[in-house]
Amino acid sequence: MEFGSSSNDGPIKCVSKRWQEIISDTFVPRLQCLSTKPLLSGFLFQDVLDESNEVKYIPFSNDEDIVQNSVLDFIPEHIRLIASSNGPLCCLKFGVDDEVVFICNPIKQKCFRLEVPKGNDRIEGLAFIFNPFCNSMDKSPSFKLVSITRKGDFEFSFHIYSSEIGEWRNLENNCYCDLDLSCYGRGVFAGGIFYWMTQGNIIIAFDVEKEQSQCITLPLPRIPPDEGLCEVCIGESEDCLHYIIIARAALQVWVLSCDHKWSHKHLISLAKMEEEYPYFLYIEGKISAVMDVGGVILPTWIEPIAFKDGFLLIKLRCHFSCTLIYMYNPDVGTMETLITLEEMGLPVGYLRTLPYCMSLAPMQSKDILLISSKNYTKVEDKFIYK
Repeated sequence: MEFGSSSNDGPIKCVSKRWQEIISDTFVPRLQCLSTKPLLSGFLFQDVLDESNEVKYIPFSNDEDIVQNSVLDFIPEHIRLIASSNGPLCCLKFGVDDEVVFICNPIKQKCFRLEVPKGNDRIEGLAFIFNPFCNSMDKSPSFKLVSITRKGDFEFSFHIYSSEIGEWRNLENNCYCDLDLSCYGRGVFAGGIFYWMTQGNIIIAFDVEKEQSQCITLPLPRIPPDEGLCEVCIGESEDCLHYIIIARAALQVWVLSCDHKWSHKHLISLAKMEEEYPYFLYIEGKISAVMDVGGVILPTWIEPIAFKDGFLLIKLRCHFSCTLIYMYNPDVGTMETLITLEEMGLPVGYLRTLPYCMSLAPMQSKDILLISSKNYTKVEDKFIYK
């Protein structure tokens, strides 16, 4: 399966009308969600400096990697990517004062919108989890959104939205932390908990069921910018949070257990990685590393940008006109060159990157606004996908 253009009646290419009817039936996506966990199918990329541009999708299951543009053009607004969960995406409307969330499944090319809570507090980040069908063929799918909001200089508050209830709730449990969020405020879901990276040595955790938060200290402190390279990201694999850091010429992977204790999983020399994979141009990138070209401030020359299900994306600029994205699995020791930024039309390299798991999962919510990809007409509907 692959995404289709928004002008098509359906994004899935079928060989017969009967097969189209079969996969359109709600029983098939229900059975798919119950029998298998959605597999990682590719990555979504967005230019942080120009979020009005198209979102790019790169599948990695094809023999030839092809950039798919306009995969979210059915959303009638400029958006910024926030999260992906079991098929559906969560996006935030682009703009300073436009606090509108879109929930959509690109396979179906339909979405609905809801407004985030209004107030004087500044929303720092969002997190999203979609539960296709729990463990029952009869139970409806559901999703939850959690917003984390700055209150003053030393405190965060939380709002939670449940599709089963259909409204936002302000939670009394606040988190005391004077650090701003990093990773563009995107939350990662692992083992029932949302996690947000901060710009310091703290990760903010929020338990969705208990509706409680806490601060978790990183397994090792970040290196200050004036002391050397230090780039990090977080992601999920096997229901556990993973912390990835590139510093001191090495890649490290740490895993957080359910009782919030860190274990050291990998320590890999970047030079040794190049010895094993000669197309991983670490030495060339290190020699030609610059931060300013013709007045353009460039991002760090090497950084981990996404992690999901054991797969790590590493962005490496080997010279000004060539930035490579590698997909590396440290558990099994495999690496491949996924694509270059130039091939995607994103040469500068400030990226918002999301792992994506393709799924036929239907979605249901109360009192939603359905937006059709055919005519962008908003209608009241109980079921999103029929």
